[in-house]
Amino acid sequence: HAFLRHNPMAILSTVDSEGSPWGSAIFYVADEDFKFYFVTRSGTLKYKNLEQSPLAALTVADNDSQTTVQASGTISKVPLKEYGEVVFGKLMDARPKNDIHWIPPLTKIHEGDYVPLCFTPNKLQYADFQHRKADGLHADYIEAIIGS
Repeated sequence: HAFLRHNPMAILSTVDSEGSPWGSAIFYVADEDFKFYFVTRSGTLKYKNLEQSPLAALTVADNDSQTTVQASGTISKVPLKEYGEVVFGKLMDARPKNDIHWIPPLTKIHEGDYVPLCFTPNKLQYADFQHRKADGLHADYIEAIIGS
């Protein structure tokens, strides 16, 4: 959870109707159940892909710590009654505590019809490549959090 809170940008991978992959950078906030909330415009390629198939993959990486979170799962629309909580609660509260100049990612999205979405992983792993064992043969630096 701490890694995800400190790295609020991810690459969301989707596929179109012909199976061609597409990666999109998103700002997200993850809850305690590892659900990822984000907002996109309905005219984006990622959203059009998700309308055809809700399956997606998500990757969060930090070069300095050589740490990643990788997940696969499904995307669903956030119900209208929860829209305010996601947009004005979860995403706005993602502000780093010591950065008074931080601007919420929502202010950087172009005009359009916004859709709040939730990525629910069925598989999620955390990998800390900087702290792997010296023999390098065992993948015990990768921890399955959800699924196997």
